[in-house]
Amino acid sequence: MGIIQTDEWMASEFDRPLTMMNNLDIIDVKPEQLYRHLQANGMYTPNEKARKVYHHLVKQDVWTKARQLFTTYHELWAGPDVPVYIFPLQAPGFLQKAKEAKSGLAFQHAVFLFLDSHITNQELEAVLIHEYHHVCRLHRTKKEAKDYTLLDALVMEGLAERTVAKYLGSKYLAHWTALYPQSDYKRLWNRYIEGKLNINRSNPLHDSIMLGKKGYPQMIGYWTGYQLVKHASPLSVRQSLVISAEDILKKQVL
Repeated sequence: MGIIQTDEWMASEFDRPLTMMNNLDIIDVKPEQLYRHLQANGMYTPNEKARKVYHHLVKQDVWTKARQLFTTYHELWAGPDVPVYIFPLQAPGFLQKAKEAKSGLAFQHAVFLFLDSHITNQELEAVLIHEYHHVCRLHRTKKEAKDYTLLDALVMEGLAERTVAKYLGSKYLAHWTALYPQSDYKRLWNRYIEGKLNINRSNPLHDSIMLGKKGYPQMIGYWTGYQLVKHASPLSVRQSLVISAEDILKKQVL
């Protein structure tokens, strides 16, 4: 499978994303529900700005570049052959400032990449590494989705972004890795994370912590997940694909 030619889909169905959702048989949900979920994670809403982004991505031959990258990491990590769907990134609102040229979403059997027109080759590689790392961990850990906890999410995000750093360096890390001083890690961990690690992903508090909602600092879950992995013993990329979240926690040195 690998990179799906969503550029060809959008050539005729750009203004009808729900029609394109019907081409996706990876998740047993209604097209409207799936599209809303993808939008919440960065997928475009049809408008002229998004159309310009689409045309820029086509001109940059992003689908070919992504195919080469996927082939590389699929072979390097001996990972699953899943479909990768590329769409334009949702444009920021009038009063919002764009922080990233990319976003992504990983399921056990698929990856979605949402890209802006000014994305660089390294940023494309970074988001693919991050999301495909998720997929590889999901396949290897064999844990049921309903059983995932806040600790699992922290470790998942932290390991994926540390893998980006290993291959591309700190320059291409997501903005949330540098939201707070490293010296604040122990204090923020104790205040916002300690005692909540077993919260199930279905608990609304899970996303509030991860994203920084309802009184929690911005992206605090993502940031502490990255710091958690940094404070654990060094791991190879292959080890990061199979190690349990509990073992990462045991390796943490505060």
